Amino acid sequence: MIATPQSDEVRQCTQRLEQVFSTIFEQLDTLAEQVVTVWDALAVEGRKPTSKDLAFLQTTIEQRLSNNDTYTHGTGVVVEPGELADQELFLEWFYRPVSGKIAPLMLNFNRQSESFYNYQGMPWFTRPKSTLQPSVEGPFVDLYGTELYVLAFSVPIVASGHFVGVAAADIAMHEFDQLLTRCLLRMNNEAFIINGEGRIVAANSTNWFVGNMASRPAAAKVHKLNPLSIDWSLVELPTPR
Repeated sequence: MIATPQSDEVRQCTQRLEQVFSTIFEQLDTLAEQVVTVWDALAVEGRKPTSKDLAFLQTTIEQRLSNNDTYTHGTGVVVEPGELADQELFLEWFYRPVSGKIAPLMLNFNRQSESFYNYQGMPWFTRPKSTLQPSVEGPFVDLYGTELYVLAFSVPIVASGHFVGVAAADIAMHEFDQLLTRCLLRMNNEAFIINGEGRIVAANSTNWFVGNMASRPAAAKVHKLNPLSIDWSLVELPTPR
């Protein structure tokens, strides 16, 4: 693989994608900071938070969902078990259903149920918990959740030096794919975008299939996307499209 200066169309594409990623992470950082403020204030009072202490986030979350510049389908905070006084598993989360009216997401937290939503084992929760770094997972089908094909962005929430949960956002791929494809179709050569696993997220040629692991010719030009924590790249091939 050869690293070379970016052409105008590649630069425009990467800048647009990086802008969207940065905006999503900035919004999640804001949610995380608001949660930390509550945790710190209640720690001074000597009590643990309850689920009701997170209700104030609804206004911020609904504002985020009303502004669709980041293709966010749902967003909110997901709490580490044991952090709340009244709930073991809990999330303050809202989304945009087909009707378009913003609504709270209701999940099944019954451990005995086949459709139990066990977020404790999901990478968008476990990776920020173990690394204390932002994460982008997917795309994947949000089974037992929204059932959509999504990208999950998440950042850790750390209060008084310990992990208390994540601020996260689901990006619906059927909408986000339009942005990715528009960027790639402006390029003269075949190109695709890969995630941290090396799996193709979008492509401008039928020679490359979304979801497959990418095999990159030696002459391919690889353009890393910022922020580096997401570990995505735009791969430009020497083959005309």
